[in-house]
Amino acid sequence: MSKKQKEKEFYFYVINIKLRDKESKKDLEHTDYTRIFKSLFNNRVHKRSSNTKHCIIKNLFEEIENDEVLYLSGLIAQFTYIENEKWFNVKSMDIDEEFAAPEGLFPDAKMTEYVFIPKAHRFCYKITSEFQTNPYPIKNFFEKALNEVCKSNEYVQVDVETDASTIEMILASPVIKKLIIDINYSNFDSGNVLKRFVDDDVRQSNTSKLKIEATQKPGVSIDVKESKILSGAISSSLSNGETQARVIDEKGKTHTINTSDFPLKDHVFGFPSRFNALVHNKIMEMFRNGN
Repeated sequence: MSKKQKEKEFYFYVINIKLRDKESKKDLEHTDYTRIFKSLFNNRVHKRSSNTKHCIIKNLFEEIENDEVLYLSGLIAQFTYIENEKWFNVKSMDIDEEFAAPEGLFPDAKMTEYVFIPKAHRFCYKITSEFQTNPYPIKNFFEKALNEVCKSNEYVQVDVETDASTIEMILASPVIKKLIIDINYSNFDSGNVLKRFVDDDVRQSNTSKLKIEATQKPGVSIDVKESKILSGAISSSLSNGETQARVIDEKGKTHTINTSDFPLKDHVFGFPSRFNALVHNKIMEMFRNGN
């Protein structure tokens, strides 16, 4: 008899993948996202995620409804990448000129479940006791790997979703001395008016990335709420870049808040077998108003 499943809470990180057309301002279709993700899997592309690690998509399954792909799911693997160069033998205390690790085998592998939602272009992966990898190495993997498999007239930009409380922390600081906001534009995500204002402006200007540096007047704080540009850009950075703020807190101490230090760790509650569907529904509600 199979063991009865129990409902539980599952945590996951969220990565925003944006496929661009070099020759147009038009956003590409969700079918294009499905295409490049399948290409990534079918070609067994593995790329560097950090100094010693590579990642690869282990398997891929489609969830289809009304002839449309709702989401892709499977396992993502991370392993230590070793090149067959010179190996030292501690028994002989010398370089082993003949030894080579078996081709295609790499140590320290670990895996976790993922869900990729083409309509929201978000990649989510489950945080487990074995797989707690920070999302920035996964971002590095996708930037390299997806740009290898997309068409010649396409390119990919990748960002890590940030916890919104980080922006609230910056705005609540008694004094904001300096802001550095580094963003690109979204693919028509849900958002406030000011965020959409900045998104549209960056898109229409044929700008790939926009970097804003704001410095306070002597003796006064930067007033973000009085600036459409700063308000929209800092809001956009939650999904499409990073914000770094130099602030003075309530105790008069100066310190730096960087949104990249606070990736969004979201969660769903339900049966393990429903993880993929639960994540899909939550992401669609967050970034596409459920549509």
